[in-house]
Amino acid sequence: MNINLSSTDWKQRREDAEQLARDIGQQLFKFSVRYGAAVGALIVSAFAGWSIANGVSDYTKGGWETHIVQRNIGIDIHFHHWYYGIPLGLIALLLISRQTTLSIFLFGLGAALSTHSYVNEGGIPALFENGATWKVPTEIYLPAVTLFCVLYAFFLLRREEWLSRAREREEIAMSYLCPSAMVPLIMGRIDKWASARFRRRRVHQDRWTAIRYAYWRTPDPALRGEWQLHTVCSPFDAHAYLLVIKLHHLPMAGRKGTLDEWMVELDRLVQPEARLALADGRMADLAPADPARQAGN
Repeated sequence: MNINLSSTDWKQRREDAEQLARDIGQQLFKFSVRYGAAVGALIVSAFAGWSIANGVSDYTKGGWETHIVQRNIGIDIHFHHWYYGIPLGLIALLLISRQTTLSIFLFGLGAALSTHSYVNEGGIPALFENGATWKVPTEIYLPAVTLFCVLYAFFLLRREEWLSRAREREEIAMSYLCPSAMVPLIMGRIDKWASARFRRRRVHQDRWTAIRYAYWRTPDPALRGEWQLHTVCSPFDAHAYLLVIKLHHLPMAGRKGTLDEWMVELDRLVQPEARLALADGRMADLAPADPARQAGN
């Protein structure tokens, strides 16, 4: 008996470990698909900027800089490559909405060029000839520039995540009014249906409000996405409960057809004991249920 229990326990642990490994792999894959190009662009821009600056700079002759000289009016402007980061940063900002990856690359490239100039000049070089170099302490400058770049990349990554979720998330929802006495029967049907299609389940019953929350999820191996089922059953009045059923899909491509099919199946499980109240954001007919249909079922 103990051997059988131990064998069953180890089998369950192995299955849980395999599921955890699949979930982690799925999350890593989704991260690489969504953010891999952006992270790679930032890293490549840093190496490219530093390597380019090293290759063309000659600090024995004043460094890599652009001169604008107009001796008649006394203008002698030296654009050290520290200042190249400014136009590159402005171009990067303009490209955020059109080409995020290129924006990150240009921002990182500008930061790398500016940092290279700062390190070799011993500070921020003056814009005018014979001007004093601004000796910003290294322990302040380098952490500040690094943090600024990280925050910029983080902002764009989060922006991409929000946009990606908005593009990818597909959902469908329906709401029902259920007689109080029929709630256990209806929820049992939904749980039985969901257990055949979803792997993980969380249920919470609020003891103060009597609201029942249920959340089911399972991976979508074909698209490296995830299916989700959410149900909320809350008291509506003295004789009825409001049941909200919502199906989500977070894919790399659409699955609207399956959402519709599953919602039709759930609709058949809930009715005729419950009356449809809200379907996909639209009010449904709240007329009493057909007695003949109830009798036939």
